[in-house]
Amino acid sequence: MILERGSFELDLKLIKLKADLSDLDRQCAWELYTELSTRRAITGRLSDPKCKDFTGEIYVESLDSLYRFFQEARAIMRKFPVGRLSADQQNHLGALIFRMMQDVLRPFLEKWHGQYRHWWENESDKTLPPFQRQAEFPSHDEFLQDWTNLRWMVRHVQKKLVQVYKLVDITKK
Repeated sequence: MILERGSFELDLKLIKLKADLSDLDRQCAWELYTELSTRRAITGRLSDPKCKDFTGEIYVESLDSLYRFFQEARAIMRKFPVGRLSADQQNHLGALIFRMMQDVLRPFLEKWHGQYRHWWENESDKTLPPFQRQAEFPSHDEFLQDWTNLRWMVRHVQKKLVQVYKLVDITKK
């Protein structure tokens, strides 16, 4: 399944390594799912199905959270037990993490993190309150549209993890 939204595209193919998933497989999936589910910067508000609500977020802090997630995802990817995989198995959890980082997170961060931070630190009106100040970013609408698309894509990754790895869906009430 290939998801497309805005300028992002993500292949969501994910295989089960065997009929009964090991605890290590599920633990890696749970760690990724936990990181995704507990970072508003990456999945948005649960009450916002369109992922467009940025109310109460200081963008520079949320961008830092996205960057930290990138580091956490790398650590989870390193722990994934690839020793049980044959060379032709490309659709395992580690590969999905790589595709998510390479095709969604990295392009977003490369496009916006430096640009926004430079503007925030050097060009924005520091006398304004933070929410008003960040609304003055010259590319504000495009920035948030790309971020909305990123969140939408990552939510689909969350759902796939729950489905394939039989995780408890903590996003459901």
